[in-house]
Amino acid sequence: MNRLNTWTRIEQFLLPPPEILGFENGEFKEIKKYTTTEKFVYCVKHFFLVIALVIAIPFTVTYDYCTQKSFAEPKQEHSFSKPSFPKERGFATSMFQTAGLGTKWSAVPDLEGECDWNPWMVNDSKHIKHEPGFGYKDFFTDILTDPDPYIQMLKDHYVTAHRFSLEWSVIQPEDGGKFNAKAVGLYRNFIDKLLNAQIKPHITLCHFVVPNWFYKKGNFQKRENVKDYVNFAVTAMETFPEVKDWWSFNELGVKAFQQTREVYPTDLPEGSPLSSRVHAAGISTLNMLIAHCELHTKIARKKNDQKIGVTHQWLKFDMAKGNWLERTITYIFTNFTLNPVCQFFKDGSYSFQFPFMANIQFQIPKKEFEKNGKFLMRLGVQAYPQPMIKMGLNGGKTYPGLPSAIHNLPLFSFGSTCEENGTVMRFGPRWKAEGMKEILDEAFELTDQVYITEFGSDAMVQKWGETEFKQDDQAQADYLGQLFAQIKKYPRQIQGLFCWSDLRRQMESRLCNFFGLDASGYLFSGALFKSGRG
Repeated sequence: MNRLNTWTRIEQFLLPPPEILGFENGEFKEIKKYTTTEKFVYCVKHFFLVIALVIAIPFTVTYDYCTQKSFAEPKQEHSFSKPSFPKERGFATSMFQTAGLGTKWSAVPDLEGECDWNPWMVNDSKHIKHEPGFGYKDFFTDILTDPDPYIQMLKDHYVTAHRFSLEWSVIQPEDGGKFNAKAVGLYRNFIDKLLNAQIKPHITLCHFVVPNWFYKKGNFQKRENVKDYVNFAVTAMETFPEVKDWWSFNELGVKAFQQTREVYPTDLPEGSPLSSRVHAAGISTLNMLIAHCELHTKIARKKNDQKIGVTHQWLKFDMAKGNWLERTITYIFTNFTLNPVCQFFKDGSYSFQFPFMANIQFQIPKKEFEKNGKFLMRLGVQAYPQPMIKMGLNGGKTYPGLPSAIHNLPLFSFGSTCEENGTVMRFGPRWKAEGMKEILDEAFELTDQVYITEFGSDAMVQKWGETEFKQDDQAQADYLGQLFAQIKKYPRQIQGLFCWSDLRRQMESRLCNFFGLDASGYLFSGALFKSGRG
């Protein structure tokens, strides 16, 4: 049971006037926006409410303390029969991140189409940092022209399923245009060879990348653009009817979060005010959810054996000391990346709220929401370790982490790091193989069709007391082994298991930060998947 306490009430009163999207007779209605007069009345009213609540803080805080236990949710115990190990297990990848599709550095030759990342990657000094001498051409790998060696590698690793992206920019190079025959042919050949090898393809329709023509039209900032995505998605599923397992979006909340941070291509001009970027993130997440729902509805009406799901990053943040500053930052970040999407698939309500910046609301009526199966045929869980936020005095200690992630001043440290005597991975989180049960418990509250569509560990780590990141294959193997043990013990049936990623040089950390990694070798030995057989 959720309830308001003193601090959340104050936060509610600091929100701007709400923007409310309606839903009627199965259709999404225009967002209701306040007039100038209504905005003025709203702000004046809330100004006096905040003053009244601040005056009453001694009484309300005392009330909160005395009543907090009575509002605790009772834990329900369930008993389940011992589940089998997921039969679908393999790797998760992005064709953009693996092959550079949609960019001028694409490893696959002579494909038309440009994605939104192509202009973003040109200005290396501003957008993407990497080591001297790095070349995209040496980094991206062509697995579509001749997929046989790649598929043999998957077979050698006992893979039974493989998740990858269908890059919209090369499939449909022009706005309103037909699908590109060459791109479709390459993908069809790859899919056929996977199926012949008895490896089930799982395709993600939008994995952090859109065509540049779609981006220039306003991306998911404009709700009228949703139809372009839905038309592409439906046509793609009809083009590849042999593929039964589809995912609409990869990590909606994280995409919006990274765009706000101006790490991914931004929907607004670079350097826009933070308030505008936060608001834009709420709009894009809402419109992607609407696009998923519309796609879900169309696929459900076809009543065939194709299934559509969505993946979601269970990105929570931990604290070093638990002081008020760390609590504030972790609360804000979690409300950005995790809660709005989770809450939508829980009860059909979307609420993206940040004081003075955004108050975007949407509610699908309960009857309509339940009739559509919560718009979830399946749910993909992206489960990585929780990053730890450090905000406060450091006692003269130097906290490890990327220079872009943690800042160590003479007395003060702030950013993403790890606990003392711990280890941090180069793509952000701590080396801490725990918490999978809590994540899965929350996912199973939404649906019983749960897949772990990403999990993994970086081999490049920095330990407490060390000054730089070093490759530690044993730390990576230990992490994955510990995580596997937790998955095996979990009492509910997990439908599939996908590790990010297959080629070491294509790991998330390299794509995000472009630091050096050994280009040889795979993520881990095939024995890890072999141990799960049967």
